[in-house]
Amino acid sequence: MVALVAGLIAISSIYYISAASSKHFHEQQRVAQTQMAVRMAIDRLRRDVARAGFLGTPNSQKEVSCRSAAGGVRLRAVEYLPDVDASKLPNAGENQVTADGIRLTGNYVTSDAYLAQSLGIAGRTVTFQTDWQAFRHTFGIIGTSYSDDAFTDVFRPGRFLHIETQQGQHFFVRITSANAGSQTVSFTPNLPVGSPCVPGLGDGALVSPISRIEYRVVDPQSVASLANLRSRDGKVMADIRGLKPAVLIRREVDFSNAAAPIPGSEQVILEFVANIEYRFVIDTQSARGQPPVLATQEKGVAASTLNVFPERVRSVMISLSARTPDQEPTFRWVTRAAGAPLTRYRANPALDGASRVRTLTTEVLIPNVASRVLR
Repeated sequence: MVALVAGLIAISSIYYISAASSKHFHEQQRVAQTQMAVRMAIDRLRRDVARAGFLGTPNSQKEVSCRSAAGGVRLRAVEYLPDVDASKLPNAGENQVTADGIRLTGNYVTSDAYLAQSLGIAGRTVTFQTDWQAFRHTFGIIGTSYSDDAFTDVFRPGRFLHIETQQGQHFFVRITSANAGSQTVSFTPNLPVGSPCVPGLGDGALVSPISRIEYRVVDPQSVASLANLRSRDGKVMADIRGLKPAVLIRREVDFSNAAAPIPGSEQVILEFVANIEYRFVIDTQSARGQPPVLATQEKGVAASTLNVFPERVRSVMISLSARTPDQEPTFRWVTRAAGAPLTRYRANPALDGASRVRTLTTEVLIPNVASRVLR
């Protein structure tokens, strides 16, 4: 009897210790997965932010141009949308979190600019020099490895072209169509070829495709292409259990209507977003030839500055947080003090406990804007 009791105690102790160890292991595994997801997301975001303005412009209104050719559309390397998606974060008010948005413009589809053979007699079609090394690098060699699909994918209608002539004039025109067979791209409005503004037929101009992307936090329930992220238990059960994921996505948007994302361009960057915010280092020096005067701005002040002077941004500080999917009953919810780091998240106040949060912060320089030094 004594041996049986001792054995029962030993077995119970082992079972209890094993269960506790297994629970702790799975908790730490979920935290590690969240940490890795945040790291991968911020790496992607860092690459795109650093690329803002690449082969494009910090601010099309400040470029040297003998004629306004942007069709009424102003191009800015960086656009800031403070608190625009806070409502997509579950229970955002109690958790004291926010979800900023950011839009970036530049060449996000290739790594090269291409040499124009001609801008056409009417100034509305660019024909490329197909033996130019950059063209071969991107699209292949005519007659052997050239890809029609790659050409049409890069020069999609609705995107813009940045055309820089040999005389240093900059034009920004909208793509209307692309012909992969003749390696030509049509655009609007037309350019004044054969005039002092664009001598000859514009041969020798450098041409780069320009696209506009944004990072936004969305509810996957409202985005058809994200149906695979919806809870198998249905929206109601997901909300009750606190499993409703706020998702950070990257997508391409239309130049004339930012509320119209390009269909099929959504890419999921991070699930279960807990917080995302940006701060900007701005050069407030407006005089040419003077040393920079740097200041850190955020929220409404930063949005106002970037709306008027996007060419003055020098770097972006990004803070990105994600939470573990479930609220752990044993991980006690504690109200976050003002200014305290975000470590706990309560998606559903009706449930006990909280989710664990992992945060990464980084500063990203924007060399393609700073090197232009537009005033």
